[in-house]
Amino acid sequence: MTWPSIAANITSYNKTSKEKFIKEVEAAVGPEGFMIFGEFNHGSWLPLFNVDTNPHLEIKRIILGNPLIAITMLSQSSKSLNAGLFVPVEILVRELPGEKGTEIMWQVPSTIIAAVDDGNKGLLAAAKVLDGKLEGLVNVIGGSDECE
Repeated sequence: MTWPSIAANITSYNKTSKEKFIKEVEAAVGPEGFMIFGEFNHGSWLPLFNVDTNPHLEIKRIILGNPLIAITMLSQSSKSLNAGLFVPVEILVRELPGEKGTEIMWQVPSTIIAAVDDGNKGLLAAAKVLDGKLEGLVNVIGGSDECE
């Protein structure tokens, strides 16, 4: 099940609906705990403008997250709801020419999320958990045990 259909299935806000939502999210996330919310393939259009890319190389911006992780930040305080600007998170995955591998770029979530409610230690702690989970995913994608 994908995010749009999970969100569309919410018909009420009672305990049963919450439990169903949690089960659907848990079933939809991958082994690293994330689901894809959106994907933008820049590699499909950049060659039109003679940007230094090869039309056969991929460069994708991927929006990914997990509402069950997001709620640990968004529920900290009414000001923490502003963290919704930064969750779900995003990564840029770029295939390198000459079969030299893949480059993955991302913003460390806590560096921007914690600023929305400065001094909220609970928000910072929850954002740091997200940092670790995202770094773990990037390591799996990149086939590395450690990020540079």
